[in-house]
Amino acid sequence: MKISSFKWLFGRNSEFWPTNMKTGMWAWVGHRLTGLVLVAYVFLHLSFISTASMAEGGADFDALMETTSQPLFVAMDFLLVIVVIYHAMNGLRVVLFDLGVGIRRQKLVFWITMAISAVLIVGGMLAIWHLVFPEGVA
Repeated sequence: MKISSFKWLFGRNSEFWPTNMKTGMWAWVGHRLTGLVLVAYVFLHLSFISTASMAEGGADFDALMETTSQPLFVAMDFLLVIVVIYHAMNGLRVVLFDLGVGIRRQKLVFWITMAISAVLIVGGMLAIWHLVFPEGVA
């Protein structure tokens, strides 16, 4: 079977071609991707924390906390805030549709939830920034 026989699925005229996807499809893809990221994060988080907390004297746990306070991990915390807020707000949008709210205005509801997400992301970033740098950065 030739790949060209799947042109309806992967070709430029396919609805799955990125430039042909509408807002709802992008919301769906984003929701699935952030869901996968969150599942992977929870699995890794629980495995690292449980492994580190089983050591005698807590030395492994202290080393893990020292490692996670490095700038790379703080940046990953910023990204985690973005992923969680997007996933939660898009999930709220889906629940609203299940309840019959905004079905005729799905694109508008998407952009409203994304605007609320942007405000929450900025607030989350500021909260993390002040936790990580309580004295401020010069």
